[in-house]
Amino acid sequence: MTGKVCIVTGGNTGIGKACAFAFAKKNAHVIIASRTPSKALAVVEEIKNETKNELVEFIQLDLLSLASVTKFASEFKAKKLPLHVLLNNAGVMACPFALSEDGYESQFATNHLAHFHLTMQLLPVLEESQPSRVVNVSSWGHNTIYFHGLDLETMNDESKYSAFVSYGRSKAANILFTRELSQRLEQKGVKVRLA
Repeated sequence: MTGKVCIVTGGNTGIGKACAFAFAKKNAHVIIASRTPSKALAVVEEIKNETKNELVEFIQLDLLSLASVTKFASEFKAKKLPLHVLLNNAGVMACPFALSEDGYESQFATNHLAHFHLTMQLLPVLEESQPSRVVNVSSWGHNTIYFHGLDLETMNDESKYSAFVSYGRSKAANILFTRELSQRLEQKGVKVRLA
């Protein structure tokens, strides 16, 4: 992946960290997007030391704030880099009820809205860099007992909150967004693949 640029949200832990390592081992330029600088910078150094790839860096991103998402996108664009892989990985599951900085239920805000906003902010760069790819990490939570419809009207109502239903809603939104954007880009003839 020499010459390829990859953004990994939540790249400082779990699946995101494993993917950031894998990209770096393949010699990609990796940008770890996460909330806590101290944790992310430690992982940046760990990846650099293990892979001997110096093209690993951190840009702060708080998915509970759409302003932070916009700031992240602006900082990335200011680097004048292409973008070949956007891995929307970061997420939360079955949290106690809370609202984001913008007033949205926290799981929906983190797992879906922020990644939707990030993807749309970076889509022009992805299109310019084609062929490129957007990977939206979802889960089986969109299915079976967890998902009872999107019901966006009551999403922010604490009295109707269910941690697992809200998680399922956010994961269903990931899948619907991925499918819709994929169809729209295909119709335009753009080689940005979604998964």
